[in-house]
Amino acid sequence: MSIGLSNGGVLKFHTNTIPLDGEPGWYEDTVDEGDDDFDPRSWKRWKTRVYVPNHVSGGDILVPGMSKGPAIELPDGDLLMPMHGNFKGDTYHRSYLSRSTDKERTWRYYATMASVQKDPNPELPGMYAGACEPSVALLPNGQLLAVLRMQDAHFPGEYKPLYVCWSDDLGKSWTPPTPTRPHLMNIQPTVFVLDNGVVALEYGRPSCHVVFSLDNGRTWQDRVSFSKFVTDPSKPKKTPEAPSTGPGTTVTGQFDMAKVGKNGLVVIGNDEEGTKVWPINVERVKVLPARVTLQGRILDRKGNPVAGAAVECGPNRYALDSWLEDPDTMDHFGRRPTTVGIPVLGYRPINKANGHPTVQTDGEGHYRFESVKLGEYVLTVEADDYAPQYRHIKVGPGAKAQEFSMKAGRKVSKRVEDAEGKPIAGACVVLNNWHSHTDADGFFHWPVAATLPKTVAYRIDKRYSAGIPGSTAMRYRTLKGTVPLSQIGGHPFTLHE
Repeated sequence: MSIGLSNGGVLKFHTNTIPLDGEPGWYEDTVDEGDDDFDPRSWKRWKTRVYVPNHVSGGDILVPGMSKGPAIELPDGDLLMPMHGNFKGDTYHRSYLSRSTDKERTWRYYATMASVQKDPNPELPGMYAGACEPSVALLPNGQLLAVLRMQDAHFPGEYKPLYVCWSDDLGKSWTPPTPTRPHLMNIQPTVFVLDNGVVALEYGRPSCHVVFSLDNGRTWQDRVSFSKFVTDPSKPKKTPEAPSTGPGTTVTGQFDMAKVGKNGLVVIGNDEEGTKVWPINVERVKVLPARVTLQGRILDRKGNPVAGAAVECGPNRYALDSWLEDPDTMDHFGRRPTTVGIPVLGYRPINKANGHPTVQTDGEGHYRFESVKLGEYVLTVEADDYAPQYRHIKVGPGAKAQEFSMKAGRKVSKRVEDAEGKPIAGACVVLNNWHSHTDADGFFHWPVAATLPKTVAYRIDKRYSAGIPGSTAMRYRTLKGTVPLSQIGGHPFTLHE
């Protein structure tokens, strides 16, 4: 936790907060203070006190937690510091603010940003942790923006997204937290507002990313990744679904970001080569026209046009939530098979009810979307007797044509439900080692390319037990078996508790 003050000074908290004996609710931390030339000889160290009367020790938060990211200096000179922990009666973490009115010497609990004691989106995969690791920024319009972590465990692809909320009264009250759009995975957010009004957010693990917002955190775009999901070349494997070689491993270190100058950023972290520093300069440019034509062509593997194919221009997605499992190698926890190659965007079938723009190809396989707003999208293509295809695209001025080469195949969709016939969302579905998840309606969707298998081995489970904080126990018994591919679209799979 650090604070860059308007007078040029810098405060760096050690975040080694300890309770003070005989003073209930009071905690102490060590602070380093320096001037703006960062001369080590100018730094001095002193103690600060924090008063959080309702904090209780629970889980992994034994003392009030100071979060990663900057504290906020208000127009009147007071300071707000984002923190997290458990209060009396809390089942899950909450995020809150403490305030200093005496030049950083003492801090007192000020207001709760988010205390959500029930998972607001149980249909999403992942272990719910409550609201923690908040990062806060003062927006140009006078609002405060908070970005929150709500994910606990770290299994590939099974993550809760980061959440956002806003305050119109400098932190006294907050809107209910909502998932980032698109979903950003998964922990340790750090948010800054640049002088040009662009909001920059660093987050990660796995990997490290920076993403930007032009609408005060309501939507995010132009993601830059500084470390990647890397593979181990010692065990080469190639598959149609995951052409990269080797079982996947991830860079899972700690990352941070600092604002430098008016519109500069520095990201500090590690990739597969070690610890690095990545500088970013952010320009805000107005581009005309704001809308363009997006077009392309759908062909088969022989270069013949595919007529009558459906093409959807859907909303942007970043989450890599489907992958091929290695049947022979378990992860370092010994709980899940490792991935083969790099996880990919999960397949989302075209659904007219979603209202996303959809067109059909003509006799020559051409498609065309008129007046497409500049931005990022996912194009999805479906056609009879072909495996669906989809890709992330960025539409800019002079958008290039998007051409698809379709493989023979089909899509497989089926519902997973409980014993009462209710859909089970966010369940893990593994089909011939291909791992995906059920959607909010309990359906999984699998694009299968030829040569089509005659039978499909399946494993279905729901990893996290609803209502049991921190539980990785299965609420439902794992369902395993094999089924002919021709019958997989029949009766739903049923999981029993």
